[in-house]
Amino acid sequence: MIIAKFGGTSVSTPATIRTICEIAKKEKPVLVVSAVAGVTNLLLSLPAAPAKERADILEKIHEIHETLINGCFSTEIREQILAYVDNQLSEVLKIVKKGKNDKETLDLIASYGELMSSYIIAYALNEFDVSARQILATNLIVTNDNFGSAEFLPTPTKLRTQKSLLPLLNKGIVPVVTGFIAKTQRGKTTTLGRGGSDYTASILGFCLGASEIQIWTDVDGIFTADPRIIKDVRLIKTISFKEASELATFGARVLHPRTIKPAIKAGIPVRVLNTFNPNGDGTLIVARPQLAHPPRAVAFQKNITLVNISSEEMLLQKGFLARVFEIFARHGISVDLVSVSEVSVSLTLDNENMLQKVVEELKKFSSVSVERDLGVISMIGENIARSPRVMRDIFEGLQRKKIKVRMVSLGATDINISLVIDADQIADAVKTLHGILV
Repeated sequence: MIIAKFGGTSVSTPATIRTICEIAKKEKPVLVVSAVAGVTNLLLSLPAAPAKERADILEKIHEIHETLINGCFSTEIREQILAYVDNQLSEVLKIVKKGKNDKETLDLIASYGELMSSYIIAYALNEFDVSARQILATNLIVTNDNFGSAEFLPTPTKLRTQKSLLPLLNKGIVPVVTGFIAKTQRGKTTTLGRGGSDYTASILGFCLGASEIQIWTDVDGIFTADPRIIKDVRLIKTISFKEASELATFGARVLHPRTIKPAIKAGIPVRVLNTFNPNGDGTLIVARPQLAHPPRAVAFQKNITLVNISSEEMLLQKGFLARVFEIFARHGISVDLVSVSEVSVSLTLDNENMLQKVVEELKKFSSVSVERDLGVISMIGENIARSPRVMRDIFEGLQRKKIKVRMVSLGATDINISLVIDADQIADAVKTLHGILV
């Protein structure tokens, strides 16, 4: 059994939808689909938009789907499919008119993008002589109440998924599952975070014991660096779960950071493929690849904030770090990298929401400074820090380019070296380090 997820760019043109149909006819997978590219952003802009602009936004969403429908279907059935789209947009408008703009409401509004795309693709499959059925993930995946970035609950999700999908698969029917969305135990719609359709695919693979999870996107797989910065990047044919997890966490955009957690737990291989190049090999992610030369890659993040906390109270005092991290946790701020000395701790954040309140609390018992406009560049690969020569080459290369390193973090698993530098030097650093390591 294969779970095949198709992202927003993969469901946005008649040509890519035909590719999806051809893959489905051959493999008979469980399909997971995102909203059409650009639609989720338009939907989420509605609550904050002035009333007079909402009609224009809804019309834009209508036009995106109408163009797609006209390119995929004969005249006789276009009207029926477009009517479904317009009914969904009418429901969205009712929600928006209630005037709420909280996370729960935004999740509900965002869910309609996947409803519309999954209906279109299920219809296209049936027209392509592939028996298919639209399935709402809100009837399969059960989550906690963390609206905006919910976590699934394995036991109820597994029961619902198997009960709903296995009978269809046994009959040769291709389920077309809405990505990105789910429901709480109280029946409230949640989302799994931006890019969460990858996570949906992994969850379904975990629940169904799939043989492979395929992530179909608009690139050929995972590369040794961002092709927009490095011209001579190389495609990584095989990579470990740990390496892929680190790449996803530290900036590689091919996978959602949480995607492969359920796959790792179930031992299911994940393959990244290109809808625009369906005959390509892609990148295979497995637990322990047998490779003579493990791959190395360079990833980066921008818009990073560095928080420096210092206090003489840290010296020989128990519980200081616990006190610091409890404050961040209580305000819902996730800490990425940490570096600690005898009397100071530096840490990075990629989200400044509630940071001011955190700083106010920290200042009650420490000195705090905040630096912005920074970036993190991460060098990733099995045993990457084991050789002293690697560390020497990294810092000598950066010194030649006059790139100042503000913080260094080494992963405990010897798979990641991360450096905090000025954001405007990221491109130079990526080019330099890719040339040294890859």
